[in-house]
Amino acid sequence: MRLELQEPIALLGFGVEGKSTLRHLLGWGYRKITVLDKAVPGEELSAGVQGYFGDDYLKGLQGIRTAIRSPGLRPFYPEILEFQKQGGLLTSQVEMAFSLLGGRRILGVTGTVGKGTCCSLLSGMLLRGNVPHRLAGNIGLPPLDVVENLEPKAWLLLELSSFQLSTLNESRDNPAVAVVLRTTSEHLDWHASKSEYWDHKANLTRHQKPGDLCVYFADAEGSAWIGTQGAGRKISIGQKGAVRVTESEVEWPERNFRLRLSETRLLGSFNLENLAAAAAVALELGVTADAILSAARDFAPLEHRLEFVRSLQGVSYYNDSYATRPEAALAAVKALRGGPLGLILGGSEKFADFAELAAGLAAETHLRALALIGQTAPRLESELRDAGALANRKYLVCASLEEAMDFLRSEIHTGAVLLSPACASFGLFANYKERGIAFKRLVNALKE
Repeated sequence: MRLELQEPIALLGFGVEGKSTLRHLLGWGYRKITVLDKAVPGEELSAGVQGYFGDDYLKGLQGIRTAIRSPGLRPFYPEILEFQKQGGLLTSQVEMAFSLLGGRRILGVTGTVGKGTCCSLLSGMLLRGNVPHRLAGNIGLPPLDVVENLEPKAWLLLELSSFQLSTLNESRDNPAVAVVLRTTSEHLDWHASKSEYWDHKANLTRHQKPGDLCVYFADAEGSAWIGTQGAGRKISIGQKGAVRVTESEVEWPERNFRLRLSETRLLGSFNLENLAAAAAVALELGVTADAILSAARDFAPLEHRLEFVRSLQGVSYYNDSYATRPEAALAAVKALRGGPLGLILGGSEKFADFAELAAGLAAETHLRALALIGQTAPRLESELRDAGALANRKYLVCASLEEAMDFLRSEIHTGAVLLSPACASFGLFANYKERGIAFKRLVNALKE
């Protein structure tokens, strides 16, 4: 399995996916390859591979015929636009996977929240139903690494971010199945606007054909708009969707399917949206209701997603470091109603709107103490105060996660302590995983 690409070829970005792309290009016999990245790699490049690094690394596009973009690189820099204007081909691993397989074998999942959980749930359901597939994309595996060993007739299940979808267009094979989860706003430090963010995600659905399937969340404006793009057959999920989602259960009357949240190990009614989408797709792909229910009941929450860590002296500790958006943090706080709660909030700046979060936290009476960390702590403090979310509550702006933990331990003696930052982690940590691991290390080091 090989793609025909015009040389010379440039790799835009040399992280995990860039290294994977280089490996495949060399394996396919390409030799005129240049790596372009702002950062100098820590290891030597393969023999014969050129490198162009530093602040002006995009100048290395001169003379290039094909450029393969890593997801985090915004494709609208003047140098990239000029490269395309001169006839250069801009592509990515996701687009290369589409070209190799054709959309008939691709199942794509996008949205602002829930992608990883939904994909993992769906993978478990397909496994129970003996539907051959492999999971890749934003969840951690570069698509080409999976495509090369994909068995005949197996599905490629892709978790797809707006970054990965930004250059997918009508010249590519559209996915046979598209899933659009709750979509609001995100990555406004990368996208020019919320409208652009939605528009990029809509590349997953807008070129679908009548024989394709689109499952979408109908209760949020963004996902409803994206889901209704394209000509694919539609299945809506939500309070008024064909697949009904309430505070406690999922029900699809047409298919005689019902699943209660209490039957699973998941916390938070928001997870019913993920369950509904995964179940709808699995049923459409021929998995029985019994197999779907069995997979849902056995599914354990993913690491860093409202993950129970430990209970100590009447206090339960939860790691929700993956909650890098305000709505995700608010959903986690609501999921832990029932006892006093201490919340660690804050991180790096992505210019998210905290208004809804602040108003929501003000109404959550079980929230008793807040520890604010990171670059966004001053803005959070201001917006929380204006919304009344700090009234009659203890709070502290903390310089570190350790200080935040010490403060909340002094305030919360029964109930729960939750890390659900509503922000990315850059500054104090390299990424949300490192932040979550640091939190769990602190929790597990606590003594009676």
